Amino acid sequence: MEPLLAPLSPIPGALSRFKRRHLAVAIALMGIMLLVACGGSREVARDFEVVEYDGDTFRLSEVSMGHAVVLNFWYPSCPPCREEMPAIEAAWQELKDEPVRILGLYVPQGFDSEQDARDFIGELGLTFDLATDRLARIAEAYDFQAFPKTYYIDMDQNIVATSLGILETEEIVQQVRALIGEPAS
Repeated sequence: MEPLLAPLSPIPGALSRFKRRHLAVAIALMGIMLLVACGGSREVARDFEVVEYDGDTFRLSEVSMGHAVVLNFWYPSCPPCREEMPAIEAAWQELKDEPVRILGLYVPQGFDSEQDARDFIGELGLTFDLATDRLARIAEAYDFQAFPKTYYIDMDQNIVATSLGILETEEIVQQVRALIGEPAS
């Protein structure tokens, strides 16, 4: 008895094109899932201007034109904030010759004062950019719910990733290197 249908004869190269297309779709979907899982949204970061503790002015729209920006919201009596600051400083020391700026924004909370923030900065010897979000308007514009919160902003002023909680030095370095298009070391 002869089969009613003949087996499909493969068209040369068709199967490999089919597999490549599905592989490309799968990789794209995994990339999107990873971006969402890491908090990336590609939304434009809200512009702001603050006077840093050293007296310089930091305006996001101007700084981000030539630098990636790591924006960290913190306050002195926040235990996770205190714990992550040495890692942020270590990342800054490793990256300071790269096109990146790190800005730590103290957001007044509870009993903490700006002097407490300055004392804490001095105690740890922090050298990256630091300022106070005096009325918490910047924090309000970024609409987050807990500290410490960090935003990774690319040179087009897009928020590429966010992090909630304690950062590690290598995590910061890898995120920044990805933002500026350098391979992670």
